Amino acid sequence: MEKEVNILGGGISGLGCAIILRKNGYDVNVFEKKNDSGKRFHNDWQGLENWSEKVDVLKQIESYGIELSFDYEPVSELTIHYSSKAKTIKGKNACYLVRRGSSTGCLDTSLRKQAEELGVNIHMGSVPGEGVPVKVNATGPRNANILARGIKFDTGIEKSYHMAFGDDIARGFYSYLLIKNGHGTIATVFDRKNVHHADEFLRKTVNYFSEYLDEKDVASGKKFGGYGHFEIKKNLYDENDAMLVGEAGGFQDYFWGFGMRYAFQSANFAARSIMGEGTYEDLIKENLTRKMEHSKRNRFLFEMLGPLAYPFAYHLFAVSKDPLKLLNRVYR
Repeated sequence: MEKEVNILGGGISGLGCAIILRKNGYDVNVFEKKNDSGKRFHNDWQGLENWSEKVDVLKQIESYGIELSFDYEPVSELTIHYSSKAKTIKGKNACYLVRRGSSTGCLDTSLRKQAEELGVNIHMGSVPGEGVPVKVNATGPRNANILARGIKFDTGIEKSYHMAFGDDIARGFYSYLLIKNGHGTIATVFDRKNVHHADEFLRKTVNYFSEYLDEKDVASGKKFGGYGHFEIKKNLYDENDAMLVGEAGGFQDYFWGFGMRYAFQSANFAARSIMGEGTYEDLIKENLTRKMEHSKRNRFLFEMLGPLAYPFAYHLFAVSKDPLKLLNRVYR
């Protein structure tokens, strides 16, 4: 069995796969074209979802042999908004907030440090030389279905979690405001066909959440953009026969746009395949394909509702006695 593995991409899925393989005795090289992990992000808050499966996502990550050395914050209370309506819903550890970027405590930086301490060879600002065989392609989204525009800012507010529906602020998806320990992220998430409305959506999102923040803090913050890719691929390998993991493989939740759990899972399945525990295709089909098909179905049904979609979604959450159970049900 070949015990050296080359991985292209130093994000969640690339580093996650490297950590798992290294802990199982493999020599691992990770090639990342940027000069640091997390450069695509801005130390902004993002949600690691905990509703699509019954097992807690942090326990799932630990079961892969990956340590929880990054900062995270459980979210058990979230205020959802539609038009002038607002409802605070509760559900134990519905998701976990993590920061993405290259600062201390961020998920990306922590995974890199963990990999380096294990002896993974990480080549920043580098690509494999000609003829170097690559087993895993974790280079991120190849194109974008889902886009985000937001602002990262500092504030005197301690904590505030909000999510809002509305075509005027986030056509097709949602806007959110996340504040923890004086660090805030406000953003709008929308589909690709509405990219020309990005600045308008963001401006209206800031105005919508104005009573929950200090607009002076937001005005002095740093703007950022983001994107994600969803695709149920028939071929899970690239042109050089490397396994496509994370968003390079289209692994993303098309209903809500949460992809980090998929990144860890696909990394684990790629590592298991290399270790001879099954084919990558079978592991993905058995564990992820059905869930992705359900997220695609949910997105289709949501869009079919047209102008009724947002009030319907708000009503479901507002009247549910167990929103977390409700979310879990739509993925099964």
